[in-house]
Amino acid sequence: MKLINIENDNWYGWQMLPGYIGKHCIPYFSPIFVTDFKAHKNGKGLFRIEFLNVAYAEGMQNFSVEMKVLKRAKDYLVGELVEDTGISSDRCAIISNIEAEWLRRFCPELLARYPQLTNLDLNSESLAQLLSEAFLP
Repeated sequence: MKLINIENDNWYGWQMLPGYIGKHCIPYFSPIFVTDFKAHKNGKGLFRIEFLNVAYAEGMQNFSVEMKVLKRAKDYLVGELVEDTGISSDRCAIISNIEAEWLRRFCPELLARYPQLTNLDLNSESLAQLLSEAFLP
């Protein structure tokens, strides 16, 4: 089975636990556009991912996050966010292939703001093109 490869200049779904709101474990969801992905290749499963976080409350932001792979599957990667020193944090994220149904289910506020994204019959290439037209400069 071929495992997911996170590639530069591609759109993915981002689910982070816990998210930014609530007292408990309310997840955060956003489409992300990966600008750089570097595996450290040290045998510890560490990598750095840089991305545009589209749904961030204060507007789209650039993020740079150090992560450790916990699980890699065909359509997703589960990683723990770690400090630059390699110390574990309290957050995990799932990076997944993105599709129209994911966007509809987890980011309805984006669909309301960007009606061009509401066509649920999109294939992955046309969804990526619409996301790029809506969010990339």
